[in-house]
Formats: sequence, C-alpha cells, structure tokens
Amino acid sequence: MPAGNKRLALTGFLLIAAAYGLARFSWGLLLPGIRQDIPLSLSVAGTLASASFAAYCVAVIFASVCTAKTGPRFPSLLAGLCAVAGTALIAFSHSAAGLMAGVICAGLSAGLVSPPMAEAVNRNVASGEQPVVNTIINAGTGGGVIFSALAVLALTDNWRATYLFFACVSLIPTLLALKTLPAGASGETFSLKTQFAAFLAPALRPPLVVAFLSGIASAAYWSFGPVMFTSQAGANERTITLLWLITGVAGCFGLVTGYLTNRFGVNAVHRMMQALTVAAFVLFIFASRSPLVVYLVAALYGFAYITLSGVLLVSGVNATADKPAAGLGAVFLMLAIGQVAGAAAFGLLLDSAGAVIALLIFSAVALLAMLLPVARTQKGDVVDAAFK
Repeated sequence: MPAGNKRLALTGFLLIAAAYGLARFSWGLLLPGIRQDIPLSLSVAGTLASASFAAYCVAVIFASVCTAKTGPRFPSLLAGLCAVAGTALIAFSHSAAGLMAGVICAGLSAGLVSPPMAEAVNRNVASGEQPVVNTIINAGTGGGVIFSALAVLALTDNWRATYLFFACVSLIPTLLALKTLPAGASGETFSLKTQFAAFLAPALRPPLVVAFLSGIASAAYWSFGPVMFTSQAGANERTITLLWLITGVAGCFGLVTGYLTNRFGVNAVHRMMQALTVAAFVLFIFASRSPLVVYLVAALYGFAYITLSGVLLVSGVNATADKPAAGLGAVFLMLAIGQVAGAAAFGLLLDSAGAVIALLIFSAVALLAMLLPVARTQKGDVVDAAFK
C-alpha cells in the first residue's frame, strides 16, 4: 500500500475510533458508573442515547453537503472537535441536562466523520485500493471500543477521569486530520436535494431498509449492554469492562469484511451477521443461568456489528457509485434513525417488561432484517465488484 494511503487509513482509523469508540459508544460502557453518581432511570438513559443518535442523523446530512462544498478536511476537523467537546461536557456534568449536551456533541462527532472519510478515500485512493482502505478505517470503531475499555481499567472505573482522558486523546486524530485530509470542493453539485434523491434510488432501497432494522437492534447492545451484563449475569464493573474489551477485539476482525463479501457475497454476509446478532441476544437471555455465556455474547456481537456496518458501507457506496458520500450518508443516516427508535424503545421495555422480553423482541427485529436482502444482485453478484 502506498505511503499516502497508509497515512489516510491511519488517520481515518483513529478519527473513527475517537468519534465512535470514545465519544459515542463509550456511553453504554460508563452508564452504570454514571447512574451511581447521577440518578437516571433506564427510560431516561434510553432518551439520552436516542438524543445522541438523533444528533448523529442531523450531522450525517450536514457532513454530506459540507464535504462536497469544502472538501473532507473541514467536516473531519468538526468531527474531532465535537468528540473533544462531547467527552469533556460529560466529564463535567452533574445532571441529566448536562449529560444531554455531552451526548449530543458526541453524536454529532460520529455523524460528521463518515462522509468526509468516504470522499477522501474516493478522491485520493485508486479504485483497486479503496476497499482495503475503507475496511481499515471502518475497523476504527472496534479499535476505539478496545481503547475505551483499557482506559476504564487503567483509571479504575472513574468515569469522569475517563471522559477527560478521552477528550485529550481525541485531539490527536483531530490534528492528524488537519495535516492529512484534503481540502477543496469536489467540483460536484451536491445539496440536500441530492441527498434526498439518494433515498429514492431503487438500488439503495434494500440497504436502507436493512440499515434501519439493524439500527433498531444494535441500540440494545450499545446503549444497554453493560446494564444487562449486570442484570443478566451479575457482572461487576471490572468484568463489564473486560466484556467491552472483548467486544472491541472481536470487532477488529471486521477487517475480514472484504474477504467475506468477495467469497460469499454481500447478501450472504449480511445474513450471517444478523444471525450472529440473534444468537447473541438469545444467549443473553440464558446468561442468568450461566454467567460465562456473556463472554460469548460480547465476542459474537462485536464481530457481527462491525462486519455488518462494513457491509452496509459497501452496499451504500455501490448503490450510488457516482456519489459515494451520498450513498454512505444515506445508509448510515438510516442506521442512526433506527438507533434513535431502538434506544428509546429498549429502555422503556427494560423498565416495563424486563430484559428477557426486550431481548426477544429485538431478536425478532434482527431476524426480520436477516430475511431481507441488503443489495440487489445481478448475475455474478456485481455489488461485490469493489472487492475484486
């Protein structure tokens, strides 16, 4: 891989790690500790998670337009700065309102980062190298989850110190983005009308539907996984952190997404990952009988989610090959809309019906997604061409 591609891949990996692993998904990991200091019902916690996902939705649309008008550098810098601001705000919060401001900034960070990275890869990397670079960048989520778990272990579960540390660390990829990512408009006319048109593209309908259902299901784990580790398996804080670490390590195996889709096709891989999600949720139900099961849950879900997000990325980009940022933005927007609904619904279900019923319902959502295709296929499964 050329040196320029390596720098871009590293910058993207670290920026994704900060925006997703540190700013966005660390909320679920640190929620048990936060609830000890700031009284929050599970319903309120779900509302806060939904606010983060809603901010993500807004940011994805803004980032898609901004990337075309200014180039990848500016929205990437905004993503890094929002990660810094969001984690710092959470660290200094003493009320639900303060936490709301922090999680919204964190959600903005994650929404801002993906479209400019897609454009940077499309603009600077030869087509044959793009799948490899995109896969490395996408695996940054797993890397960020690993880093967040190690930080919690090192800082002895002090959630305020951990978030402050995240704020400092997030400055590093922000500065790298300033140096590495290209600036300047793409030269293409891009607007909200273009983004809306992407939603209407027939080829994009399958990944949009699957992304929405996958978003609903994924909110259960990312927002309430650590809470359920305690309720279902009696895990203590150190065990919860170890399980989060396993989730991140397993997620890094999402680097094989390109190989898997080339070997089996995007529809088959999508269905495999949905099946693993169902298996993880069902195993969660039995964790009260065998607490060690949660280690398998963490591994299965980490691999399934990161690999599935890679499949969605490829499906969105391939469905709108002439405007990759629009396709990726549309699919990730729909994923986030599903997460908005899923986080609020799962929190309500946990409060009213308990973990078993909530997990069964969300398993059914993943099962429904598994029955649907993620991409239209022609003879030879042309949607896999990007990996060949």
